[in-house]
Amino acid sequence: MSKFLSLIGLLACVFALHLAFRYSESPIKEVRTKYLEDLGEIQLKTESFHKVLTADGREAENLVEAFKELRYSFKKAEFLLDYLEPQDVRDHLNGAPLPKTERNAPRLVVLEPKGLQRMEELVYADSIPYQELVKLSKEFNYQFGQIYRFAHKIPFDDRQVFEALRLGLIRLMSLGITGFDTPASDQAIVESRMAWQSMASYAKYYLELAEDRKLASKITSLLKEGSEYLAESDFDEFNRADFIRDCLHPLYGDYLDLHHHLAFETAAEVYSGELPINYESRDIFNESFFNLTYYTGLNTDSESYTAQKRLGRFLFYDPILSGDQDRSCASCHNPNKAYSDGLAKSLAKGGGTLSRNSPGLFNALYSDRFFYDLRADRMETQMEHVIFSAEEFDSDYQSIFKRLKESEHYQSLFNQAFPSTNSKINRSNLSQAIMAFLSDLSSFNSPVDQYLRGESVVLSNSEKQGLNLFMGKAACATCHFAPAFNGMVPPWYEEGESEVLGVLRYPGANEIDEDLGRYKAGVVSDEAPFFKHSFKTVGLRNVAYTAPYFHNGAYKSLREVLDFYNHGGAAGIGIDLENQTLPPDSLGLNEAELRSLEDFLHALSDTSNTVYAPEMSALD
Repeated sequence: MSKFLSLIGLLACVFALHLAFRYSESPIKEVRTKYLEDLGEIQLKTESFHKVLTADGREAENLVEAFKELRYSFKKAEFLLDYLEPQDVRDHLNGAPLPKTERNAPRLVVLEPKGLQRMEELVYADSIPYQELVKLSKEFNYQFGQIYRFAHKIPFDDRQVFEALRLGLIRLMSLGITGFDTPASDQAIVESRMAWQSMASYAKYYLELAEDRKLASKITSLLKEGSEYLAESDFDEFNRADFIRDCLHPLYGDYLDLHHHLAFETAAEVYSGELPINYESRDIFNESFFNLTYYTGLNTDSESYTAQKRLGRFLFYDPILSGDQDRSCASCHNPNKAYSDGLAKSLAKGGGTLSRNSPGLFNALYSDRFFYDLRADRMETQMEHVIFSAEEFDSDYQSIFKRLKESEHYQSLFNQAFPSTNSKINRSNLSQAIMAFLSDLSSFNSPVDQYLRGESVVLSNSEKQGLNLFMGKAACATCHFAPAFNGMVPPWYEEGESEVLGVLRYPGANEIDEDLGRYKAGVVSDEAPFFKHSFKTVGLRNVAYTAPYFHNGAYKSLREVLDFYNHGGAAGIGIDLENQTLPPDSLGLNEAELRSLEDFLHALSDTSNTVYAPEMSALD
């Protein structure tokens, strides 16, 4: 026995020494050196661009070329720079070219757009506003100079490089090849190739360490194949569907395998908090990709989680929450309509209608704010708006808790769902139970998901073309970001967007709907003029079941919605809407392309997790 234990001890020592040896072989020193060199190149290109911009006799053509060189150098380091300095990149270097407000500020603070995307709009303008461009260039030079100055003092390790590589793939898929990051130029695919090849050069350091040569060879082949795909620089013709399926998506999973193979620590081993993305997921287009606990606080590993879902299911379908016990959550969220209700505007208590359309609920929890006007920043707050509203439930917690406590069955359900809490029936548990029910309403197994995961499902030519249009020429994916196809901004998925589209009173009308949306939601930081008529970018999964559309429910079919976008919203048909975020230029989509887009949206359907009403007689 002692010899056996000694052998075990010896093997443990050998394994420890093996790991120590492999850690000693870590290429992090070389990676850091390369990163600093790449930052140095950005600094040089930044200075060169500013010189061209401020030179006597400057020419627009030279300015465009200098700007391209700056953008290309930025793309080489962006995946790691954005990982290490996400707030600076977002606020100063490469954020969306739109004004925004300071979140959680006690007063309204407007942040004007700056950085490369805003500079690009000016560089490619018909008449270049040099004064504004010089100002932005100076600021970019200063902000990046600060980052570059202290970059050598910012440590990072192998774990973070792998996380940055995988986030870089998500960024390339959702912000690169879609054109989000290049609002005025035709450089989306060219820049994506720059980013792809640069990330490959960083990954090479780790591939050389891999003892699993089969895995290393597979990754090397994917990197080469992806670069070949991206050699097709025509934005409209680029085959995004097959590029994601054949290269980007399998590489995302293989990088995880390589990370584990090299035995570097992972986020779960060093970070105790919750992150929006589940790093251990090999799939992007799968419900395991998002971390439900981050968005909800639900403990999905709890023994009582199933009981919480069961309780939430009863509460969702039971009118016990409304003041007169005459309506339930399901009154406006019909499971047969992907939890919308099929009405332009939901029916109000006592007659008439509510002010807005009822959205579907699949994947509703993957959001940072709720309602079309984003007025609720938590699901509990969203529920309270419904409970207290005289037009909806017209109720209060005291009455609800009294009714629940009078029910032996609900007392039993709450006891099973929350065995460790003293006061079972309270606001927190009520909210948590309904969120637990909503967590079952996931939708990540549509034919599109299965195709992009590389499974045997085959999309029709029209559906595939629609996917390519959605993520390319039609520009849908620049607001409805993959994989949730909602407004949560990648690659971090921490903050959601709203858009000013100029939705009309009805299709063909010559005036926009009067609803001011986010601007009048009662949130101080949203009371900026550019938020007038701004509404949440909702998810598009199962959109085929949730007609009619938009916040006012005025558009009866997907085709009407697509025609609206194709014409450039309100501004596109000549209505003056100063802050419209939807580009007013026509998309130029022909009849066949519009049909393909509609076919793609239908192929984005997955209602397999629909949860119908329980047998309510069990509560009698």
